[in-house]
Amino acid sequence: MREQISVLEVLQQIDMELSELEVHLTEYPKKISAFEQELQSSKESILSINNKKEEFLKVKSELENELSQNEETIKKSEERLFEIKTHKEYQALQKEITETKRMNYDLEEKLLDEMEKIEKLEAQIAEKNEELANKENDYQEKISDYKEKLEEIKIVYEPKVEEKVKIVQTISPELLPLYEKIKTKNGEVLAIAKNEVCTGCNMNIPAQLFNEILTLSRIIQCPSCKKILYCEEESNSEAETE
Repeated sequence: MREQISVLEVLQQIDMELSELEVHLTEYPKKISAFEQELQSSKESILSINNKKEEFLKVKSELENELSQNEETIKKSEERLFEIKTHKEYQALQKEITETKRMNYDLEEKLLDEMEKIEKLEAQIAEKNEELANKENDYQEKISDYKEKLEEIKIVYEPKVEEKVKIVQTISPELLPLYEKIKTKNGEVLAIAKNEVCTGCNMNIPAQLFNEILTLSRIIQCPSCKKILYCEEESNSEAETE
């Protein structure tokens, strides 16, 4: 039975190592994904602002074209003033010129407003581009680091799995299901019995049961935590001497 306990000790250690590796195998891709998503989100935010800027630039261009056309209309109308013969026609054209100038004043106000919007957006874009550049430098380094660690873990993980398969083959068929059941419930399967106490849960072990554990004549579970109990080699030697 001591041999089986020794095998279970090895298996438990392998399972603990595999469990830690599996945490990283799950955790690192999530961290990589989070960094990549944040970078993508930053890029989409900049793209959205750029799209707004393009809309404002389009409005600005339309306003400038309309303003230019009105200026041309005013110029031509002012030239015609010298050709008009009647006072009535002169007044009508003058009114038209005044109205067009008023329209241009409104257009200029709108144009200034659009230019201010564009200027603010350009400042935002510059700020966000700088933030993105800093993030990319920082995150890409972290992403590369996590990817490198993942590759290192995979190199260790596969041989460890193969080692577990070989160890499992040496465990008695009736003992393996018990091992898996305890591992699922408690994580750790084995606990040392010392001075009639289970070191797994710190509960007392009946004296008669403790004596059986010393002899390792059968598999014994802790009455409290259900872990498989065993004594260290030194304790066994002392029991045999007595």
